[in-house]
Amino acid sequence: MLHTITPPIDVPRAQLDPITTLAEKLSVFALAISRPLRNETVVLCTDHQQRGVGIFIFDSKLKLTQIIDRIIGAAINVDATTSISILSSRGGVRSAKCRFSTVFYGKKSMPRCGACFN
Repeated sequence: MLHTITPPIDVPRAQLDPITTLAEKLSVFALAISRPLRNETVVLCTDHQQRGVGIFIFDSKLKLTQIIDRIIGAAINVDATTSISILSSRGGVRSAKCRFSTVFYGKKSMPRCGACFN
């Protein structure tokens, strides 16, 4: 599905426009993700008003659980971060069990940096 995402015309502006819908998050991710797709994790940090305050891109073949630890380390340095959204692109087929365990790990780990995982 990610290969069908095209850059949108109207994208929320950093630190100005709230990013409240899935479509708005996907529009930000669509501009940040590499094409052709490869092993990559894009992280969008938002403040208490849901405005974008930071974006990180991790280009790595590490497990997503290991990348989440790096995300926490990076998000701690962005003072205004209150929530984090993650888009992960991985080569090959992943099982639903693998995706569920990764989401569970993220939800459990994010409070360590004072942010929520969504």
